[in-house]
Amino acid sequence: MKKNFKLFCFGFGQVAKYFVKNLNKNNFNFDLVATNTTKTQFKEFDQIKYKSYYFFDNKFDKNLLNELRVSNKVLISISPKNGKDVVLKTFKKNFERNVFDWVTYLSATNVYGDKKGEWVNENAKLEPSSQRGVARLNAEKNWLKYHKDFNLPLQIFRLSGIYSPENNIIKRLKMGTL
Repeated sequence: MKKNFKLFCFGFGQVAKYFVKNLNKNNFNFDLVATNTTKTQFKEFDQIKYKSYYFFDNKFDKNLLNELRVSNKVLISISPKNGKDVVLKTFKKNFERNVFDWVTYLSATNVYGDKKGEWVNENAKLEPSSQRGVARLNAEKNWLKYHKDFNLPLQIFRLSGIYSPENNIIKRLKMGTL
C-alpha cells in the first residue's frame, strides 16, 4: 500500500508524539521519520515502525539528509539551543529547496513576555522577557524569512504550555523539577 505522505519530525517529544498519535487515530496513511539525541535506530510508536536518526547540535547521521529530501511534511519541535534554532542552522540549504507541502515550527508563548495577566492573542506585541523567549522569537523570525525568501509553506504554533498526564504541575512538584 502506497503511503500518502512522509512526515519528518525534528525532535520526537510529547507534542510530536501526540500529533502522530492523532494522525494515526484518524487513519492517515504515512511514513514517519524522526530524530533523537542518542543514536540512529529503528523504533516503534503507536504501532508505527519508524527510523529515528541521530541529531544533536550540529552533528547528525548523514543518512537523514536522504530522508529529509523525500519527506513532504516537516514538524520541528526542538527548542533553540544557545539562542539559535539548531534545525535551521544545520539544515538551512534543505529548506531553501522547498520541496515540502508544509513545515510546522512549534514555538512558545514566551515570545509575548510578561503581560501581567492580560489577555494575549497573535496580535499582541512581542516583548519576550526571558532569554528563552528571545531565542524563540529569533527562531520564528528566521523561519519567517525562509517563508518569504523561498516561499516555504510555513506554520508557526505558539504553545502556551504542555500539560498532560505525562507532564503536569503536580508531577513536576513531586519530582522537584519545578
